[in-house]
Amino acid sequence: MLFNMSGCGLSNIDYDFIKYLISLLTEYYPDILDNLLVFEMPRLLSAAWTIIKNMLDEDSRDAIKFVNKSEVLEYVEKDQLPISLGGTNEAAATNVMENDFQSLADKKQVTFTQQSPPRRTASTTSTDSKSSPDKSMSPLQISPQETLTFSVHQSNSESLPQAIKMTNNRDVQVAYKVKTTAPEHYRVKPTVGLIEPGQEVEVSVQLTPGSAVTASRDRFLVQCVPITAPFKGDITEYWRSVEQGKVTEHRLRCKVIMNGSPIEEKVDHLMNSSMHAAVQAAPNVADRLLAIENKLKSIEQKAEATHRQTRNTLLIIQIFLVVSLVYISYLLYQEYNLLQESIATEEPAVQSEQMKPEL
Repeated sequence: MLFNMSGCGLSNIDYDFIKYLISLLTEYYPDILDNLLVFEMPRLLSAAWTIIKNMLDEDSRDAIKFVNKSEVLEYVEKDQLPISLGGTNEAAATNVMENDFQSLADKKQVTFTQQSPPRRTASTTSTDSKSSPDKSMSPLQISPQETLTFSVHQSNSESLPQAIKMTNNRDVQVAYKVKTTAPEHYRVKPTVGLIEPGQEVEVSVQLTPGSAVTASRDRFLVQCVPITAPFKGDITEYWRSVEQGKVTEHRLRCKVIMNGSPIEEKVDHLMNSSMHAAVQAAPNVADRLLAIENKLKSIEQKAEATHRQTRNTLLIIQIFLVVSLVYISYLLYQEYNLLQESIATEEPAVQSEQMKPEL
């Protein structure tokens, strides 16, 4: 995904749309976005980026790349980019007309949800019933049935251990396996096991420190399969040979409670407060940044003037040295000529003295 921020200002930022987009990608399409390219973001928008990056986890922040016309070609082929972005694709250069864009903006209605995407029922999707057997036919009675709730005091604190209780309703052994979409966020013990007929087993699940904010996106999957013949081997090896069609699956969502209320509400309130404060402070920040930019330009102009003056001074010094050297050379040449003339007049006098007869 590419954001064209060329020529963008603080008044162009739609925080509602950005928040909606983040929610859409994290809740409905997780891990589908490799890179988000921000094209030529102006320096004035650094404050806005400071706010937006606090909405993202570390992996999402790493996926955001700030690029210019030369750097964007490392991620996008030139024939896929419009001409205005340094590419050669003329078809992609077609822009939405301003009036059409305004009409779309007026009709835009954004709603936010902290819940997971709606579950598909057997009446609407027949493929789900084929891939996952009906929970009413599950050989295990699982508690909780829908949501695994964790309680924390702070967003970076460790939760108290929670239990997934499984009771074997069959008269045969049942093998189970517990999976999660984020293994690095949880301590799960045990992850696999064997439950005897009528036996109840508890799987301990604990949220690790620093994982509470994003835990609502995580899911747990409990898989189980009846074993008709008595089994006493390695249950981990057994799962490697199980036919997928015989496996019953039970899915659990995750929820985090912090000081009596869902952590999503607290995070959402904090982000809204931060964005509101930032939007109010944006004009002052823009004015300050503009003043700094003007001051930098003034310093650059003064430095350029100083550089020109220094260059002219050096040129004058060079001319003076050259003239001085020429003048000194001229004086030496005149002195040499005078010396030659003096030598030439002295030699005949010496010769006439030597030719006089001795008395």
